[in-house]
Formats: sequence, C-alpha cells, structure tokens
Amino acid sequence: MEVVEQILKKELGLSDGMCARFLELTETRCLKKKELFVQQGKVGYSLGMVASGLLRSYIEKDTVEFIKDFYFPGSVVVSYKSFLTGEPSIGSIQALEDTQLITLSRYAYDQLLNESNEWLRFGKYVSDNLLIRKCGKETSFLMDNAFERYKLLLRTYPQIEQHLSQYYIAAYLGIKPESLSRLKSLNIGQ
Repeated sequence: MEVVEQILKKELGLSDGMCARFLELTETRCLKKKELFVQQGKVGYSLGMVASGLLRSYIEKDTVEFIKDFYFPGSVVVSYKSFLTGEPSIGSIQALEDTQLITLSRYAYDQLLNESNEWLRFGKYVSDNLLIRKCGKETSFLMDNAFERYKLLLRTYPQIEQHLSQYYIAAYLGIKPESLSRLKSLNIGQ
C-alpha cells in the first residue's frame, strides 16, 4: 500500500481523503509465482499497481513468447486496450515471483474519473506512464542494436538480473539466450 500511496500523494498531489477514496474502491490481489493477472484471449477487467513482486507482459504465438515489458513495484500494470474496450487481451500478464497488486476495476476507474477533475490526473498518469514505456521500447528496437538495448535495460532496471532468468531477459531483448551470454561478456569489458 505504501508504494501506491506514495504515487497518489507525491507524484499526483492527491489529498489524504482522495487516497482513502481510492483505497475504498480497490482490492488487494496476491498472485503466486507464474499465476496470470491477465490471460491472452480473455478480457482484462482490472488495472493494477504493483505493491511488491514482479510481473511480465508477453504475447505467445506458435509456442514462442515475446516479452513486451516487466513491472516492478510502483508500476501500473494493465492490458490497457482490453481494459478500455472490453475486447480480449492480445497478451498475458504473469507474476514472475509472488506479487501483491492493488487493483481497480474498470467500473471503479470510470467512477473515480467522473467524480472530479482531480481524478483525471490519475487517468493521465496511467495513460502517460504506459505510453512513455511503450514508446521507449519501440524506439530502442528501431534505433539500437542488441547490446545497446541490453545496456538500456540495465539502466532502466538495475536489479533485473537478480530477479530474472537469462531466458526472460533475452526474450525481452528479442535475442536468443546464447546471444545474451555474449552481450554480458562484452558488458563486463566496458
């Protein structure tokens, strides 16, 4: 809860009363390692804020997984298009370790946004946060080679290698695990 309250109060400047209102409408959801928050092909009805733990979003096609992003404490996690449209999600979101989420249903989200203009800052925070992350990764894939993407990943998530297997990191970077081993040896020399 502390992580969520910090975002609401410090980043968004919401009052104690507004934080209490937010928490009234949320639920705490605990996911075990490997448990899904959103399943590919199903509607993602909730938005989550990661209180503790780690998740990944990915798309599976022909038994190959393409990792879109990772979510550490303080991250907003949602299959956003599915959440907004009610359409089935094109990907899954899975806990990579035991995770605690503070979740908000689409109904509760809309209810907050309609209560006051101050809640629109929360909606903007969610959409801006997701868009900035998406644009950053897309730009990196278009402009950077695998080594540069790896260095960016380490700058963005300095502790990532303590939490994730080489397989997941390689899948995020769009390379094979053996290629990641070569990149790591290059990084040691720099």
